Amino acid sequence: MEKLNEKEIVKIASMYYEEGLTQAEIARQRGVSRSLISKILLDAKNEGIVEIIIKSENAYTASLERKLEKQFNLKNAVVIDTFNLKHEEIKKIVSQQAALYLNKIVQDYRSIGISWGNSLRGLVDYFAYTNHPDATIIPLIGGLSDDYFDIQSNQLSYDLARKMRGKAKYLYAPALVSNHLLHEELSNNRAIQSVLEEGRFVELALVGISSLDQETNMRRIGYLSVDDVVELTEKEVVGVINSRFFDANGLEVEADINQNVLGLSLKDLTRIPMVMTVVYGDRKAEAVKAALENQLINVIVTTDTLAEKIIKSVEEVEKESK
Repeated sequence: MEKLNEKEIVKIASMYYEEGLTQAEIARQRGVSRSLISKILLDAKNEGIVEIIIKSENAYTASLERKLEKQFNLKNAVVIDTFNLKHEEIKKIVSQQAALYLNKIVQDYRSIGISWGNSLRGLVDYFAYTNHPDATIIPLIGGLSDDYFDIQSNQLSYDLARKMRGKAKYLYAPALVSNHLLHEELSNNRAIQSVLEEGRFVELALVGISSLDQETNMRRIGYLSVDDVVELTEKEVVGVINSRFFDANGLEVEADINQNVLGLSLKDLTRIPMVMTVVYGDRKAEAVKAALENQLINVIVTTDTLAEKIIKSVEEVEKESK
């Protein structure tokens, strides 16, 4: 078995010594044997990580990870320490850690769906070359456009498949069309329909999350107009995943832009066993919180500051309800 890094050891030690979970409970949650948990706890003591308290520079972020996992019933959370880091450094480190995590789990998945955006571009760029010929990468949304091609689903699908020595599928359609008739016609195209149907049954989905005010990519490409922003604001949109705009209840709002997307719906995403997001930027906190609360995602790679804002928001709501 691959040697665990210190943060993973710290997280397991926290579950055992601070939360009072049994070794059997931890083993079930982590999907490993009880004997492995016992060995990790022993190693944590022998290496001086655990005394009476947990001693590690990763203790704080490991604590944030556990809070997110418990609060939102996540399969995993990876929180990055961004203390004293500049914006570009944060983007780089978050992308690197997301790529490391994906590389660690990817052999368990044969069908992998991918959306589009800068955060996923970073993940793919830092993903290490591996040999996973059984993997098929499938775009979860259309992507034909002359601009910003490198962040679109088809290109990301190709690049990730190449790094895995796997196969890539392509969705030869735009992410967003201009009217309902065109949407219906393209949706009924056999080739497009086939790829979308495969996307609905992937084992792992990779998506980004943004908020309405932070959705700059759709503005730059021309998918999001001023009129759209006004309409979506009136409908109290808090976030967007896979170019689907949703409210605080995690539901797609009834708007033309949502109805004209050629890609998986949020309802489709909730049926996928593993949905992983890579997200940074504190102004996206409300969007991420809504996505977590409504089980739109179950694995998150994010920053300590964004995790803090989400946890604080939850605690404030709980305090007000008492």
